[in-house]
Amino acid sequence: MKAMKIAVTGGSGFIGLPLVEALLGQGHDVKILDLKQPSIQHKNLEFVNKSIMGDIKGDLKGCDIVYHLAALLGVEQTDKKPLETIRVNLEGAVNVFKSAVEANVKNMVYASSSEVYGNPRELPIREESVKGPVSTYGVSKLAAEIYAQAYNQEFGTNIKIVRFFNVYGPRQSDNFVVSIFLKNALNNSPIKVFGDGSQTRCFTYVQDAVDGVLQVVEKGKSGEAYNVGNNHPTTILQLAETIKDVTGSKSDIVKVGYGNDSRLRSREIDYRIPDISKINAIGWEPKTRIAEGSKKILEWKKSKL
Repeated sequence: MKAMKIAVTGGSGFIGLPLVEALLGQGHDVKILDLKQPSIQHKNLEFVNKSIMGDIKGDLKGCDIVYHLAALLGVEQTDKKPLETIRVNLEGAVNVFKSAVEANVKNMVYASSSEVYGNPRELPIREESVKGPVSTYGVSKLAAEIYAQAYNQEFGTNIKIVRFFNVYGPRQSDNFVVSIFLKNALNNSPIKVFGDGSQTRCFTYVQDAVDGVLQVVEKGKSGEAYNVGNNHPTTILQLAETIKDVTGSKSDIVKVGYGNDSRLRSREIDYRIPDISKINAIGWEPKTRIAEGSKKILEWKKSKL
């Protein structure tokens, strides 16, 4: 693959930074658009301290492709800021699409989420499955997907969509379940599981997710959406037990109820299991199970001490 000039919004973030590192490793020139300084430096890396809500057309000029990852994240956090979430995640995405078109950039990747599906009507969840988000975050992501498809039709852009399923790994903030469980386990604090812990997820290690995005860019079809997720279901109770085992923690695993002061039952999705046959068909599959991924996070944490 020839060296390209690439822009990554949210490139200093949890998924954005490993993606940037992978792109630099392939020999590309990368420009990060973010409000946070990246924690890496490289001769082929440029950082632009700018919001996706601003005038970014000039920053995208000359780019071969734009990866749009910048967003307000997390169901619980975004539900507390519904209007800001819609503004940043929807208006911000549209501003990126519009700015790219004005800068004559046709190729884009939009980072969406499994939250667009809501409570699934079928398992595993296919890309064509019924969408019914139950969170502000999910609504904002689905609305931006619809805009992406509209831009493809109206302006002839090539926006590919990736829907991430429960990505975890180093650098993730402490308000996501794997990070919370690891933090509590390392402190020998109680690991709290909501309900009976039977909620089922397919946790996707961040490097696998990045590899999936790159495969979609290389071999995915124009305008298509792809599930990027693991295909090994894990209940939240099993996750707690795995993390306790991996860390050698003395933590108690405690089942707690739902409530207004903790987690709303109406926001809980019982099963989130992706059908990944579509992305399998273009040559990608996840490599990392949750126990191995948790050990990698621990190794990364030790390397930072």
